[in-house]
Amino acid sequence: MNKKNVLAALAIIAISGGLLAASTFAVLHFVPTPVPELYGESKRQGIPPMTLANSKIPILKVEASMPATTVKEYLEQTMTEEDIQQIYHYFDNIKVEVEASNRKITDPEAKRLEVLKEQYIYEGVRPQKPLPLKEGNYSFYLDLSKATYVYPERLLTDEELLQYIDWHSRVNFALSKRIVKPQPDSKDISEADALAKAHDSVTRLFDVDVSKLKVTILYNKFGPGQIGEWIVHFQPYNVERLQASAETYFMYDVFIDSLTGNVIDTTLFNSNYKRTPITAAMKEQIKQDHSWIDAAKTIVREKQGDTRAITNTSFIEDVKNDQRGVVAISISLEDGNAYTAELRYPEKTLRCLIYEPAPKKI
Repeated sequence: MNKKNVLAALAIIAISGGLLAASTFAVLHFVPTPVPELYGESKRQGIPPMTLANSKIPILKVEASMPATTVKEYLEQTMTEEDIQQIYHYFDNIKVEVEASNRKITDPEAKRLEVLKEQYIYEGVRPQKPLPLKEGNYSFYLDLSKATYVYPERLLTDEELLQYIDWHSRVNFALSKRIVKPQPDSKDISEADALAKAHDSVTRLFDVDVSKLKVTILYNKFGPGQIGEWIVHFQPYNVERLQASAETYFMYDVFIDSLTGNVIDTTLFNSNYKRTPITAAMKEQIKQDHSWIDAAKTIVREKQGDTRAITNTSFIEDVKNDQRGVVAISISLEDGNAYTAELRYPEKTLRCLIYEPAPKKI
């Protein structure tokens, strides 16, 4: 367990004033990867991170029926101050990066865990008893004194998986109370404006209707200058079940400068997209193929709707992009601002559009 990662993740979760469904919330810089690991995400166990939900998360107009969640209310009603202090004590004094365990979770267990997670969040399914937290006559328990999970040789039952989910929900709930939440200033754009900008950007760039997707919005400050930023995430309501069944689903992340209101980054995540790494030979062919530049220009002009004259275009050399199967193209505008369009290889489809404002003159 890495305490810095835990606190960073919880800070992100707590920013919007509640427990967010953040297991798939993409907040890393321009890359649609999961949020930094929450407490209890164990590399050895291979158990997916927990998700928590808050019924007060702001949502767009939704035409489909929205699943409700009572997780926050449930935890507030059932967790005592003693429970919370026990979690604080354990978290503050644990000496290992990740908890140990006597075996790894199996693939069938992991798939059932995702389904039960969704039922826990949206259907109110709860364990009959809490996860045991000390050694004893139990088939499955967490020994807090040794920071070790003890699994039975058999597969975990649904009850035991629910105990695991419930324990991590309680831990995240308790630790989120410690976080000081950044608040937007009077000079920042409002949450409603940020939400509208994110909705517009995703709709324009990817031709999708996000009205039926779950939306999470939070405000964050970063860097030495404590620069404000709105982060908006769209995902299906049943993402846990889709993950468990390996079905394809899409998520969208939008980063907005809270002072200027500029949409800085709009990114698409495709759960089942198969990357095609770009070799040196492929790269040379791409450089000779002007259709890549044309595709990027079309996105800026027709999708983004930017009417400023384009003064220069160029391929961005980046080994990581090659490994990810991404062709990044820089597009400079007449006023010094620029875009970076990241296109998937070989389809030339947009993965991410990044806006790069011109440096301020001193």
